[in-house]
Amino acid sequence: MDDLMQKSLKPPNFLAVFINSTSEGIDRISYLPDDILHNILSYLYIFDVVQLSILSKRWNYIWRTMPYLNFDINSFGCERINRPWDLGMAEKFKDFINWVFINQCGDTLVCFKLCCGDIFGKGAIFRWVRVVTTRNVQELVLNFCPAEPFELPYCVVTCESLRVLKIRMDGSVLKLPNHFGFHQLKFLHLEEVELSNEHLTSCLFSRLEKLKLDSCNFGTMTMVDIASTSLVYVSIKNFVDNRVNFVNCNIKISCPNLKVLKYGAPLAKDIILENLFSIEVVHLFFFDSDDVMEEIGMCVHKMIKNVVSTSTLKLCHSSIGGLYCVFHGVRNFPVTFYKLKCLKLAVAIDESCMEVMMLLLKHSPNLEVLDLFSDEYYGWDENWKLHDPSESVVCLESHLKLIQLAGFKNEEKEIELLSFFLKNAQVLEELIIVWDIYNDISEEVSEEVLKFPRASSHVVVSFLNCKPKSRSRYRYNLV
Repeated sequence: MDDLMQKSLKPPNFLAVFINSTSEGIDRISYLPDDILHNILSYLYIFDVVQLSILSKRWNYIWRTMPYLNFDINSFGCERINRPWDLGMAEKFKDFINWVFINQCGDTLVCFKLCCGDIFGKGAIFRWVRVVTTRNVQELVLNFCPAEPFELPYCVVTCESLRVLKIRMDGSVLKLPNHFGFHQLKFLHLEEVELSNEHLTSCLFSRLEKLKLDSCNFGTMTMVDIASTSLVYVSIKNFVDNRVNFVNCNIKISCPNLKVLKYGAPLAKDIILENLFSIEVVHLFFFDSDDVMEEIGMCVHKMIKNVVSTSTLKLCHSSIGGLYCVFHGVRNFPVTFYKLKCLKLAVAIDESCMEVMMLLLKHSPNLEVLDLFSDEYYGWDENWKLHDPSESVVCLESHLKLIQLAGFKNEEKEIELLSFFLKNAQVLEELIIVWDIYNDISEEVSEEVLKFPRASSHVVVSFLNCKPKSRSRYRYNLV
């Protein structure tokens, strides 16, 4: 342990700046209150915090009462003792964790984070988790890869201080408790976890407010039933190509106080939304092939019929393509979104997406913001009309104030679309066009668009450069 401590005695750079920041050389940071110093140090790994104990008795006390413990095997091995991972390093890491627990004197932990891959058995992890629960831990973050199914320790389930629980297991099986617990848990985040039973609802949602399931596998489960009166935020994301896992599972969400619902995953066997009386934000992204477009359209239609009170709706290209398969040629959409203020769509500039866009605009009379991301361009037949002038679009006449088109490629139909908006949006205040990252900016096109006739006398038209960002990032931004 002493050898490890002597490897790097230099304090972290940002702390050194504080310590030597005054011309008089006065150590002002050491006189800050304990809770402020603890908060500053919470951004560091605990190894760095321990090193500060050499500065003075004051700093020795600070680390020993540190309520934020962040242990990461990757940082410990590569950055601290400058050697690749091996069994010897694993033992040193384990010894260091035990040494910290032995030498700390605080009775409360705000946050405990452990990232250790597959180097420890569940016995060691159980022991450390038991220690932190006796210290009234409020946030528990575990990132590891057990060799066998992992069952949450009873001490975690019954920990009355626990508010946040985050678990990442690289696809390993997590066994949830079959008895009630987590009475104070507010936020549950499971990532790369295979759920093994149907206890997701009955045991976890008594007071849970936020639930995130990222890249989780539902195993043999046939129903994921999320029912809670306390949940206000639910996010289900899975961009891994495991449609087989979803196609055999029903997902049911019944949460009367839910405000935010984000779904970005393959199409499930069925997605049932019930009692979403308080919903405000809905994001839908389906990670599926074109051969299930009609099924996606029917699912999206079924879902949005049950969230008509939402104020923000975000749909991916697949959702829009699916709706086109279901409602092609239909003039009246069976749903009207009277409370919808913001509509975000990932579209291709083609007949199918534009037809669905116009259908949604017609049935969102109070819409104020339209945000479009154009990822593809196909155009449309010359005989096809974007809009029938004899039909009224209420939001264009009286409410739509902001329109943004991102991914602009200087194509003919894109320019026609901009002309349509400027000509018909009567109260429009701002039109923002963001150039596609792969297209050269054309001043001539900008000048051409600026000369288009405008129904709104005070609209401001802006052309912006796209910030460097890989195209794949937009997939995740959709949810």
